[in-house]
Amino acid sequence: MEFINQTGLFFFPLLLCSILATYISIERYFSLRKSVIFPNGFLDEVLSGSINSVNYTKASLAGRLLEFFNSNRHAKDEKMLKAFVQLEVGRLERGLFILEVITGIAPLIGLLGTVFGLTSVFGTFSPELEFFDPSSFVSGIAIALNTTLLGLLIAIPSLAMHSFFQRRIDVISQQIELSIESLLFKERVE
Repeated sequence: MEFINQTGLFFFPLLLCSILATYISIERYFSLRKSVIFPNGFLDEVLSGSINSVNYTKASLAGRLLEFFNSNRHAKDEKMLKAFVQLEVGRLERGLFILEVITGIAPLIGLLGTVFGLTSVFGTFSPELEFFDPSSFVSGIAIALNTTLLGLLIAIPSLAMHSFFQRRIDVISQQIELSIESLLFKERVE
C-alpha cells in the first residue's frame, strides 16, 4: 500500500496499462496456439495432398482456409488469396497494437512521474533561507523512482510479448502461404 502512495496519481494509468498488457498477452497466447491455428497434422496433410476438409472446423484458421479455398469460386485468383491472407493476418494481429502502445507509453508515464517528483523536490528548496521540507523531499524522490520503476516493469514485458507474438504471426503467415501454394499445386495437378 505504501508503494501505491509513493507512486502518486501515476499509479492508476500505469495500473491500467498493466491490466491491458496482461489481458492482451493472455488472450493472444491462447488465440495463437498451434492447435487453434493449424491443428495437428494439417500442414502434413496439405503438403502430401491428402487433405480432408471435414476434419477441420471454421474455428481454426485451417478450417477457414479450406472453406475459402473449396467454396469460393474466386479462391484460385491470386488477388483473392492475398486478400484472404491479409484478412487472416489482421485477425491474428488483433490487439497487438495496444501492446505496442503500452510499450511506448508506460515508460513515458514513468518519466512524467519522475519529472513531477523532481519538480516537487526542487520546489521545496529555498536558496535564500537554505530551507527545504524533508518529507516533501522524500515524497518527491519516491514518486520519481517508483514511477520510473513501474513504467519500465510494464514496458519491458510488453515489448517482449509483442515481439514474441509478432514472430509467431510471421511464422503462421508463412505457413498460410505454404498451404495455399500446396492447395493451388494440387488443384493444377488434378
